[in-house]
Amino acid sequence: MRSPWLMRGVLAAAGLGVLLLLAVAGYGAYLATFLELPKREDHPPLRLYTAPFQLKADLSVKEARLPERLQRLGYRAVTGDVATPGDYRLAPESLTIYVRAQPESLLKARMIQLTLDQGTITEVLSMPDRTPVFPVYLEPELISGLRGGSRQVREWVPLADMPPSLVDAVLSVEDRRFFSHVGIDPVAIGRAVWRNLTSGGVVQGGSTVTQQLAKNLFYSPQRTFVRKMKEALAAVVLEVKYRKQDILESYLNEIYLGQAGFVSIYGISEAAHRYFGKSLSQLSVAETALVAGLIKGPNTYAPTKHPEAAVERRNVVLRTLRERGRLTEEEWKIAVNERLRVMPPDDVLADAPYFVDAALRQVEETVGTPLPEGLRIDSTLDPILQQVATDAVENGLKKLERTVPSLATSGQPVQASIVILEQATGSILALAGGRDYRLSQFNRAVQARRQAGSLFKPFIYLAALEASREGKGPGLTAASLLADEPVTFESDTGAWSPKNYDRQFRGRVTLRSALEQSLNVPAVRIAQAVGTRAVTDLLRRLGITSPLTEDLSIALGSSSVSLLEITSAYGAVANGGIWVRPTVVRSIAERQGASLWAATPDRKQAVSAQAAYVVTSLLEGVVQRGTATKARTLGFAGAVAGKTGTTDGYRDAWFVGYTADLTIGVWVGFDDEQPIRLTGSQAALPIWMDVARRVVPERSPRFQIPTGIVTRRVDPRTGQLATSQCPEQTAEVFIEGTEPSVYCETHGGGMWERLRRSFGLS
Repeated sequence: MRSPWLMRGVLAAAGLGVLLLLAVAGYGAYLATFLELPKREDHPPLRLYTAPFQLKADLSVKEARLPERLQRLGYRAVTGDVATPGDYRLAPESLTIYVRAQPESLLKARMIQLTLDQGTITEVLSMPDRTPVFPVYLEPELISGLRGGSRQVREWVPLADMPPSLVDAVLSVEDRRFFSHVGIDPVAIGRAVWRNLTSGGVVQGGSTVTQQLAKNLFYSPQRTFVRKMKEALAAVVLEVKYRKQDILESYLNEIYLGQAGFVSIYGISEAAHRYFGKSLSQLSVAETALVAGLIKGPNTYAPTKHPEAAVERRNVVLRTLRERGRLTEEEWKIAVNERLRVMPPDDVLADAPYFVDAALRQVEETVGTPLPEGLRIDSTLDPILQQVATDAVENGLKKLERTVPSLATSGQPVQASIVILEQATGSILALAGGRDYRLSQFNRAVQARRQAGSLFKPFIYLAALEASREGKGPGLTAASLLADEPVTFESDTGAWSPKNYDRQFRGRVTLRSALEQSLNVPAVRIAQAVGTRAVTDLLRRLGITSPLTEDLSIALGSSSVSLLEITSAYGAVANGGIWVRPTVVRSIAERQGASLWAATPDRKQAVSAQAAYVVTSLLEGVVQRGTATKARTLGFAGAVAGKTGTTDGYRDAWFVGYTADLTIGVWVGFDDEQPIRLTGSQAALPIWMDVARRVVPERSPRFQIPTGIVTRRVDPRTGQLATSQCPEQTAEVFIEGTEPSVYCETHGGGMWERLRRSFGLS
């Protein structure tokens, strides 16, 4: 007689089984309703564009590299009539362009003619009626197409266009029974369980291609029993809903295959492009095997980071192909002995990867994450200037290594970064964050914080000049005499005796000479006189957000800042004391075109225009007579100001220089802060000069002199008004009201000068 308890248990178990089956069936029906394979048109890429280029009068066709800009945009040079959008004709006296339509700006295609006088634009005319038109912009250039919050860059490739050998390689190592199972493969699961048991660890998985696709598309990577069951059921549903070919096509386009900096690599086509600079059809047998092998561990076997592991995994795939008869013995020998060559695609550098990363970060801070699909981002990038900056880093560092061989044998590459800033708008026109983005995605222009050294000295004097203008400070001017003599300061850490770079003291020097020669002792004395709080407050107003030291060592740049911060601070001085927050993004629009965000310049008057101009004049002297005299060889007819920076121990070399329009900052050093044993003028200035030579016009405009500035001739030995008896005289600029009123008491002869001034004759 059967026990009633046993019967109840059987019935309960049967009931639970029925409920479980119903739950599975219900979940399966739900999945069948909502699970969809991705399609190319379902996921529009995020598009990132350069800034449009303005065509305007006084622009030099050669210096602006207009033909190159047109060619980058795909315009066609013609010798006959300019007849269709995209045509242009360059003649000695005119440049005619049929500018394409720009739907995002609601602009139709139109023909314009630039009248030229010795290569410089004098008029911008609308054709054929030849009426003046303003403004006119060339359309922006697409920098990069990205997808989703993971910053993917993908080109969807139909299965029919994929090389059969690559498809076969993937299935050989990932799912060789793909065309015979129904989404889950009991044979593969059993084989994996046996291997894992005999090896004492997890060395093989049993997931099919369909299961992997379901996990990537619909589930988190968390490894739990429930998640595995859901994944298996989703795989069966996909097999019922779709053809095998559709599943395989989605898998090969969606599979994650590593990182290129902040950009995720999805799909075998993008992997071929990013790792080898090739299309799928151009891959060798060995490269095909490497791409297939990446699926097991994209970051573990990444050829850019772990080349030995990548080759080992590649050879496993090649051995599998040989064992399955997919490769002959000869083909296998050639492939297994092929040297790994990770080649940069042309657009890895042209795409301005460090700039793209900075732009994406700013967009994420603005609209949040994940990024909506299909965004249009209009950036501030000038592609010509970006290429100049990229080339300058590469060529400049190679030249340094040839000149100083120890730099190339230090165990790590010496690095450099560059920022090119349009100070009036805050637009970052170019940004190079390092030597090779493929090997290091760390952005040294934005993320690195390094001691600024002598780059801080102009701000010490700026704080003093500003205080003197307000009647609060030590009454300093550019002609004031400062003591360059031994001195000791007491601090919480003990006595400190600053010394100059050459260990020499020069006695009494003018403030101008002290800055031109980058003397340490006068700068520290002025920091003490004006107060470190006044200096740090000034630096904050100029956009420095990094932590700052509150002692006198700040005068010598003991605080660490980013290149972007310090370049922006110098840009404010160049911009008449107006600091404008730097930006890499101009606007953000939704997929349908609606505006999400547009940049509004965040600007403030950080210091007076008068104090800023005096410092600019001092920094012009640095280039003309001081530590940056190398820059005189550029032969600019316009004005250039700048300052070198060298930190204690020669760990960092800097140069920041500016014209009336652009501020360019350069940093050179090692990532681990080991000494490069070079000064700013030796390491950073040559790279800056290479950039300036190609982006600064030969006749850049002079710096605008604000109201409230006066010029007086002074005796540099006394700082007093010069007389006819003074052996040396120099013109000096002063903030009105701070200029000297006493004539030179050392050389005398001031009676005649006083009479002339009294009668308004001087």
